[in-house]
Amino acid sequence: MEKEWICIYQADEEYKAEVIKQLLEHRGLHPVLMDHKDDEFRIGQVEIFISPLEYEEAKKTIEENQQQQ
Repeated sequence: MEKEWICIYQADEEYKAEVIKQLLEHRGLHPVLMDHKDDEFRIGQVEIFISPLEYEEAKKTIEENQQQQ
């Protein structure tokens, strides 16, 4: 993952981030999931990063998904 990649999604629950990651991958995008949770207590954030070239498509995909819920 390059430094200029953009954090497009954050969640406290890992499963929510994994669902979004899979949704983006299904659209042919290349998200990277970063787990910032404490190893012992599992508290913290899980983030999804996307390249700047795929940012607009990823943002649109996440917004469409949230509107359907």
